[in-house]
Amino acid sequence: MKKILIPTDFSVASLRLVEYAILNNPNTPLNIVLVAGYRLPDTRWALTHFNKSEEVNKQLTDSFVIAKRSLRLEHKKSIQAMSFELFTGNNSCAFQNFLEQSGADDAIIPKAKSLYCKNRKWFDTTRFLKKNVNNVTEVPVERDEELSQQRYSLINLLNL
Repeated sequence: MKKILIPTDFSVASLRLVEYAILNNPNTPLNIVLVAGYRLPDTRWALTHFNKSEEVNKQLTDSFVIAKRSLRLEHKKSIQAMSFELFTGNNSCAFQNFLEQSGADDAIIPKAKSLYCKNRKWFDTTRFLKKNVNNVTEVPVERDEELSQQRYSLINLLNL
């Protein structure tokens, strides 16, 4: 079984990287790990009440869940497992430890910066994957929807 790390921003566009992995590894059982970066809370109370599954579930949209489900059904012979992992570090050394624990040697990343994290708690792990994984494949991926202008609003910058 081949384990492949793929960065995600929980958008349908990021699932195109999963499809690329499936189509370019025919007859190979795959363990797909969708990796998202998350900044841990800085208070003791928030840290003790942190739940990885809960944070991931907050990010899942209906369109993402439907697209992921249809992808798994369409390619059920190829996909042995598909899971989410959160990288909570902030440097390459922490990411190397994350890689050792994951046991993956392959990654598929977008060629251009196409992943967008809506919340300042989340960040794109593409640069960590590109720098630290042995076998990295860059794939051109375009977003279906345009990024909202709210991205530059004062409210969004303050994360209110």
